Amino acid sequence: MRDSNVNLNKGYSDYPIAEVTAIPVPCPSTPVTTEEKPNHPTNYAREYLKGQGYTDGLIQSIARSNDDFPFRIWVVDNSGSMTTGDGHRLHQTSDHHIRLLNCSRWAEIQDTVEYHAQTAAALEAPTTFWLLNPAGGLRGGKQQFGIAEQGTDHIQEDLRIVLNNIRGLSPSGGTPLAKRVREIAAHVASLANQLNAKGQKAVIVLATDGLPTGGKVDFQHALRSLEGLPVWVVIRLCTDDDEVVDFYNDIDNDLELSIDVLDDFFAEAKEVYEHNPWLNYALPLHRMRENGFYHKLFDLIDERPLTADELRDFFLLLYGADTLDGLPDPQIDWPRFMDRIAVVTHAEKPHYNPIKNKMRPWVDIRKLDSKYGIHNTCSCSVFKI
Repeated sequence: MRDSNVNLNKGYSDYPIAEVTAIPVPCPSTPVTTEEKPNHPTNYAREYLKGQGYTDGLIQSIARSNDDFPFRIWVVDNSGSMTTGDGHRLHQTSDHHIRLLNCSRWAEIQDTVEYHAQTAAALEAPTTFWLLNPAGGLRGGKQQFGIAEQGTDHIQEDLRIVLNNIRGLSPSGGTPLAKRVREIAAHVASLANQLNAKGQKAVIVLATDGLPTGGKVDFQHALRSLEGLPVWVVIRLCTDDDEVVDFYNDIDNDLELSIDVLDDFFAEAKEVYEHNPWLNYALPLHRMRENGFYHKLFDLIDERPLTADELRDFFLLLYGADTLDGLPDPQIDWPRFMDRIAVVTHAEKPHYNPIKNKMRPWVDIRKLDSKYGIHNTCSCSVFKI
């Protein structure tokens, strides 16, 4: 059961820096979950996610994903280059718009890790945060800390330690990504049989800004140690350096590895809009991808237009099978399909659209109909925009 005393609404100042004993850990300690977990979130977790703007469909998708991916390992780059000032933080205004604030790369990663630590606590989802370098600037700081790794009884304390550490650190040192990836590969390999037996995988998130110490070739070899293992890899970049971005995108193309390379929210929204302009790439979608939610359609939305036969599955993910029970096949009955999507979209709260810079629905019905439909066949009387 969830610790009812967990408070996910505190600010940074509510968590004083704690003195903790540094314990060297050779690899993440997160065990593979052996108990069967229900395929639905707790009422508390649902309330938390609804407050973040997640739809019922997305909440159910997250619950299923957490069953399929029983633990996550975040590798957090705290190298000296993270002090460079081309990072971007998200700031939500009183009218629910989102502003992109310039900051250091480290500030961007701090905000990102804090958000996902809060979410892991709400979902009781085992998550390890592992720094690339020792915790510089923080007396007694840990290099590895996590949420819900040893059960749910101490989630409040887990969250306090994560926030204390990530907010008290000063970036320094190199970028030994290859070394860390090899250590994680060895750890996952030791659990591979258990994961495979249950059809599960581990999520590995590399939150980094730069080129790895040791060079590109060494890092590519390290990533190849993950090939064949039950993993889903997310590389979360926090830099505007074109050379770095190109390097990681090339890795995505070259390796036989399940991998997604993500930029910040606004940059990803532009890529999604280029291919699927009918979709509002609202922040919940980005946060899910950032934290390793895997579905082939989520991986495709920033790479190419979804096909007509993929639309039904995408909307079932977005809005939920219960909400869209009996949804027609769009290739067989486009008018009824569109009318149903329009009704459900109208019932959802609007979200900030980073392309339009205004609050908009999840779906632009006109653009969706223009892209896929036989024009003038969709009545969509409840929702013409």
